[in-house]
Amino acid sequence: MFAKKKLIVSMLAAIPMMSFAVSEDNEVNLSEDTEQLDTLVVTATMEAKKIEDIPAFATVVTKDDIAKSTVSSVADLLRDTVGVNNFSDETGRDSIRIRGLDGGYTVLLVNGKRVSAGSAFDKGSDTDFNSVPLNSIERIEIIRGPMSVLYGADAIGGVVNIITKRPQDDAGWTGTASAEMRKIESGEGGDQYRLGVSGMGAISDKMALSVSVEDLRQKAWFANDEDVSPLREKKNAQNLVSTLTWNVADNQEVDVDFGYNHDERPYQTFNTKGATREQEITRKDLAITHKGQWDWANTTAYIKREESDIYDYNSQYDEPEAHSGIEANNTYAKGYANKLIGAHALMAGVDYQNEQLKNSYTLLDSGEYNVDQYGVFAQDEISLTDKLVFTLGGRVDNHDIYGNNFSPKAYLVYDVTNSLTLKGGVTKAFKAPEVSKLSEEYRTVSCGGACTLSGNSDLEAETSVSYEFGADYHSKKFNATATVFRNDIDNLIEREVGYDSNGDANSAKWINVATAMTQGLELSASTPLTDDLLLKANYTYLDTEAEDSAGVKTELTGRPEHQASLSFDYQATDILATYISVSYISGMQYSTWVSGVGDVYSTLPSYYRTDIGLTADVAENLTLRAGIKNIGDVRLDEEDTGYTTYELGRNYFVSAAYNF
Repeated sequence: MFAKKKLIVSMLAAIPMMSFAVSEDNEVNLSEDTEQLDTLVVTATMEAKKIEDIPAFATVVTKDDIAKSTVSSVADLLRDTVGVNNFSDETGRDSIRIRGLDGGYTVLLVNGKRVSAGSAFDKGSDTDFNSVPLNSIERIEIIRGPMSVLYGADAIGGVVNIITKRPQDDAGWTGTASAEMRKIESGEGGDQYRLGVSGMGAISDKMALSVSVEDLRQKAWFANDEDVSPLREKKNAQNLVSTLTWNVADNQEVDVDFGYNHDERPYQTFNTKGATREQEITRKDLAITHKGQWDWANTTAYIKREESDIYDYNSQYDEPEAHSGIEANNTYAKGYANKLIGAHALMAGVDYQNEQLKNSYTLLDSGEYNVDQYGVFAQDEISLTDKLVFTLGGRVDNHDIYGNNFSPKAYLVYDVTNSLTLKGGVTKAFKAPEVSKLSEEYRTVSCGGACTLSGNSDLEAETSVSYEFGADYHSKKFNATATVFRNDIDNLIEREVGYDSNGDANSAKWINVATAMTQGLELSASTPLTDDLLLKANYTYLDTEAEDSAGVKTELTGRPEHQASLSFDYQATDILATYISVSYISGMQYSTWVSGVGDVYSTLPSYYRTDIGLTADVAENLTLRAGIKNIGDVRLDEEDTGYTTYELGRNYFVSAAYNF
């Protein structure tokens, strides 16, 4: 196991890299006047700051990165970034993990506001990550590591903030119409079609509007002609995001956001036993945000309402198998103020969450639940010197069941030079169980239909302590980040499955695992090799451990020990650009139940995936894209039956975008 001693060794191993960075004899000149290309991040402090100055480690994916990549979804895009893994399930549904922690420990935001209706599905869903049109995205900010002080208890793993394109009241109207087609060579089916239109511009001297719509059609993809259950399910989705911006005065701005998401997973078989399901969500959300710049502070306040109608059919459910009329209604509100007073950059605020689920099929007594949670938070970035900033923050959450809980954060950021920054800190967080895990009235089918899973009122809240330390280097010619991290979680909640003498599952319950740990190393770098060729690379090492109440230690399964990505962007001519990337996965663990022995753990084989693509500006307003994803046709279902995630077989895509 990767013990604390090895973590310290990794930290020491990073020191030569830092020494390399500040060497005067090196080709990359890191003198104080080195020109830098600033990347701004909003999510880490709730105001725009340079990425090297924030009290966290982050990755920013821009609209240009999306436009020239081979990805087909937000989750597909995120999985090639450092510290992030997309562990899709047996039917291809996405689950984003940051630093080895499950998706439930990552907060998803759109323009800084929560998106969470997808959790209302009885057996889970990935509709949240698929609710934003790709053509609407300006950038995505991924904060690796806990952000509980600012965003609440469930941000232990990190935060993904999708920031959409904003209208400008002083610009004319512009727009883009796009179409994309993807076809999979191996296996059977899997064709995907995407149409999108976006537009933005001023509608008066004080108001501007942006609108993006998208239609996605995805056919089921099967390993071969004879299979009855797909490796990736059929999906149809229509998404809309829009923002109306009103400049009320020179110092005040109001945004009105409206979103619509209709996601349908049609009737289809979803496992090898022939079980079938059908799911559909229709979601509408409305948010109003006010921003003000005053003599006494800068303020931001918003309220968001998210209403969803859900249909959930599963042939493994007890009668009735069709669950209709389910409603998930969530309300989020937040207000905070920023003020610079001498050496103190102060921020303080309050937030409120109300989550309501109406589902008489699984909440057998009341038929609904309604949970309120209040939070008060504050953060002070103290400039101890011109180069050293100490961030101290704290949050108090009031939960209906678990009462008041305090989550503190302490962080140091030290600018060694204009280009090199050292930083690190410690954060403590608290996470209450979801109602589906906590309420005794909650019942749902589990074990592939062989048992029932219910809530456990004896569950304790999860708590975590997280540490990270690393270096950020940013200049015109070279950017690099090196980070070591560790997350210690107490009372981790897991599903415990019981088996009969034949090895068949026959019982399931939610339990608190005594402790769990994830720790590792993250490296990323980018540099222009020539004026026309850009190199980008990242590597993540991850080690995990769980210990039950009896002291038995195991590894957390489904998480790669080694994950790396290498890519080259080449601007071949004024109108033609090409792209190639290679991704590597190794050391993923899985477990099988053996009668009389228990869980037996094995390591899955490693693999590479290679993607290529090109972009051509064939006319002033017309751009064509084409490429091949998974050139080597790596098929995890053929590599090892222990893989429960998948890689699409070799697939081809072509797209066109017309700007007007």
